[in-house]
Amino acid sequence: MTSKDTRRFVKSTWSGGNSGNCVEWAITSTGVYVRDSKDRDGTELRFTHAEWDDLAASAASGTPHSSVSFTGADVRMTGHGGELLFTHREWSAFVAGARAGECRSALGAGL
Repeated sequence: MTSKDTRRFVKSTWSGGNSGNCVEWAITSTGVYVRDSKDRDGTELRFTHAEWDDLAASAASGTPHSSVSFTGADVRMTGHGGELLFTHREWSAFVAGARAGECRSALGAGL
C-alpha cells in the first residue's frame, strides 16, 4: 500500500478560481486516492483504477454515477473509506478537468 505521506495529489487546472479548494486525487499502483483540499488530513477515498476511470468518464459526460450524488448545497462522493462533500463549484472544476482528460488513470487503462 502506498504511504499517505508519499502520494502525489493533483487537482484540475480549472480549480484555480475556487480559492484553492478542490477535489484532489493521487494515482498510485494500488489505486486512486481522493481527498478534499479543505481537509487534507481528513477522509480519503480509495478507488480501483477501473472504478476511478468510470467515475471520471461519467463526470466528463455528465452521466450519473453511483459514487456521486447531488444535494442542495453539496456534491457527495462515496468510495472505499467513506464520503466527501464538495461544493458545486469545486465539482464543476473537477468535471472540467475530467472533460480535458486530466483525471484518467493510465494504470486503469492498461497503459
